[in-house]
Amino acid sequence: MAKHPNKHIQKAVEYAETHGWRLIKAGGHTHVWGKLLCPLKSRNGCFFNIHSTPQNPELHAVRIQRVVDNCNH
Repeated sequence: MAKHPNKHIQKAVEYAETHGWRLIKAGGHTHVWGKLLCPLKSRNGCFFNIHSTPQNPELHAVRIQRVVDNCNH
């Protein structure tokens, strides 16, 4: 499992994974660290891009948890 350098975001990623979301790690040196995909395995599923260095990591972590909680799948 890939670990995000920020502890708040890493906790949010682990929260998403416990709710069935999948993490796809981005390759190379990109602004996006990875992508979370909801349990629905189709184009209609929810997703969330995880930034490598967001301006406000705590807020980014809250947004991850909010997307997971609001997912209908």
